[in-house]
This record gives sequence, structure tokens and C-alpha cells, in this order.
Amino acid sequence: MNWLPIIGILMLIIGVFQLSMTIKTFKTLKVEANHSTSVFMPMALWSGALMGIVFLAVGIGALLV
Repeated sequence: MNWLPIIGILMLIIGVFQLSMTIKTFKTLKVEANHSTSVFMPMALWSGALMGIVFLAVGIGALLV
């Protein structure tokens, strides 16, 4: 059995979920951020978006092979 399409679909699902949670967090922070918000939050958002893009790229790559 070829596992590559299953892995590709799972990676796509994880990537879409990661990007949607990053966007949701960004929108929430835009409204509710104050002085107690961590100064590392922009770095966390960028790394979350980057990981989502990486998961999407790996998923698309696995489906195209």
C-alpha cells in the first residue's frame, strides 16, 4: 500500500488548521492585546504561519509525487 497520498492529505489538513489558528490568533490579538501581552507573540505568529506553509508544501509535494 502506498502511504504517500494519505500522508499528503494529513499534512494538508494540518497545514490548513495551523494557518487558520494563526489567523484567528492574529485577529484576536488585534482586538484584545494590551500591556500584559507577551512581547514574543509576533515571533510566535510568524513561526506558526511558517509551519503552516511548510506543512502545506510537504502535503502538496507528497500528493504530486
